Amino acid sequence: MSFSRKVKEEIADISPKIKSCCLYSCLYGMAFASKAEEHFFVTKTTFAENANLLNEKFKFLLKKHEDAYIANNREILINKGVIKYFTIAEIAKSVFKCPRCQEHFLRGVFLACGTVNSPEKGHRLDLNFNDFVNAQQFKEYILDNRLTFNLTKRGAKTVLYLKRSEAIEDFLALMGATTSAFEVINSKINSEVRNIANRATNCDSANINKSLNATKKYLEAISYLDQNGYLNDLPEHLVEIANARLQFPDASIAELGARLSPPISKSGVHHRLENIYKIYENKLK
Repeated sequence: MSFSRKVKEEIADISPKIKSCCLYSCLYGMAFASKAEEHFFVTKTTFAENANLLNEKFKFLLKKHEDAYIANNREILINKGVIKYFTIAEIAKSVFKCPRCQEHFLRGVFLACGTVNSPEKGHRLDLNFNDFVNAQQFKEYILDNRLTFNLTKRGAKTVLYLKRSEAIEDFLALMGATTSAFEVINSKINSEVRNIANRATNCDSANINKSLNATKKYLEAISYLDQNGYLNDLPEHLVEIANARLQFPDASIAELGARLSPPISKSGVHHRLENIYKIYENKLK
């Protein structure tokens, strides 16, 4: 099941206890985002089940209006006579009678024209409006909630879209799709954890390679000095670290320092090995 479908199923599952003003706000949102024809607002959905589910919900609200809402397979028709505000020049906020009406208005808009990517496939939420004016009105309206949609044209459609995961989470939450919003949040957290783990692994690998290369460098220098009779001419503290390096080639710098008597720090081990390497370089000249 696509993520868009999961979101639409979540917001179409309207509580039986919903107020009629909220249900009307949802219907108004669907009409606002649908294509206006002579007698109907028309929208097509890939999810016929949602259309039929909403049909059951709207029966109570629209019982006085014959053929007010028709779920015809994947096509939804909303009779213009039911929507009192379809001719006005801006979103009719007077439709919203209670604090949850806006949430259901947003649900209606998304049900009619919304899509959203699965969080694992990248962050993108689109609202595909048939009418540029309605798209622009919605863009300005939603700014009150500190959500800024980008606007573009795609053929005959005007598309409002979000690409930031935080903005998508906020929009899903605003229309009551809290389960879907948490799914986006969890996906982002999982992605960040994976990135941190990968960075740590890469860092560990880089450090291991660096350590191996340094060990190889010092072993080559010590072996050269030993084979050519120079090693025993070195100061006693350098002979001690050279012999320890030869005896324990796989030991870390810290482990090597702990094996000396008395033990010395990592910086002390590194300093002595570097002095041996400088002597080695001078002998090669």
